[in-house]
Amino acid sequence: MMATGYMLNRGTFPGQREHGVALAIVVWFIAGMSLLVAGIVSQARVDTQMAQTHVARAKATAAGDGAIQLMMVDAMTSKADIDQPLVGNYRLGDIEVTVALLPAAGLIDLNGASAEVLYALFLYAGGLRQEQARLLAENMVQSRTARQGRQGAVKLAAIEDFLRVPGSSRTLLDSVRDFIVVSESGKGGTNWSLAPAALLGILSKVDPAKADAAMARQGSAAASFPRSPGSGPRDRGKSGSLTGSFRADAIVRYGDKLWLRRRWISIESSPFTELPWHITRTEPPRVLMEDSYLI
Repeated sequence: MMATGYMLNRGTFPGQREHGVALAIVVWFIAGMSLLVAGIVSQARVDTQMAQTHVARAKATAAGDGAIQLMMVDAMTSKADIDQPLVGNYRLGDIEVTVALLPAAGLIDLNGASAEVLYALFLYAGGLRQEQARLLAENMVQSRTARQGRQGAVKLAAIEDFLRVPGSSRTLLDSVRDFIVVSESGKGGTNWSLAPAALLGILSKVDPAKADAAMARQGSAAASFPRSPGSGPRDRGKSGSLTGSFRADAIVRYGDKLWLRRRWISIESSPFTELPWHITRTEPPRVLMEDSYLI
């Protein structure tokens, strides 16, 4: 009997091991399938979010471009003047868009601004330390004034070319982007009478008298030429038509986000369009933080 019991115990032991191994395999299989399903669900969520972002970007682009065109029509047909950024509100379908039209002459030209103005820009708008701001301003002036063909010469053709200047950075560019322009000639300085309030705030740090004079001129012009959304800009030629270069910023609210669509516009004839203006540069739309738009 003892021998029989011993044989029975030995006979059931391998079966228990097989059942244990099978159970472990099933558990691991279930765990692996759970991880696979979780990965598929996570990827599906990412894909959905990306698709929603692409849709929002496309709608912000279309609505922004349409509102800018409407603003330009209002500006070209109105008899009012512009002495400050002109703001108009438009509704395209269910999307609300605010467009700000700024004369490019009222911004800081990276190809023509003095070292003092650049220093103030990098210090107060860019957040650099004094020595860093001074060095970068000097590098900027030296680079653009280098002799033609000389190694190290930097001719800025676009705002992003600022990154080629020693001491610059993407973070700094994002900080000063709203205040700068790049002209082809680089001959003219900033027309502070056309500068937005945020830029005059920077000027007041280094030249309070000039900033006060510009604000006084803007206030006087505003009293003489009352403006409202949809009124037209001031910079008009002898024929009475609008002239010059402008920056148009369309602030598009779509869903729970604010999008900025920025286009640069020249008021002159072009063989590529029958409109009295043409787009010289278009920046990709980007998401804004609430109340982060300063101009």
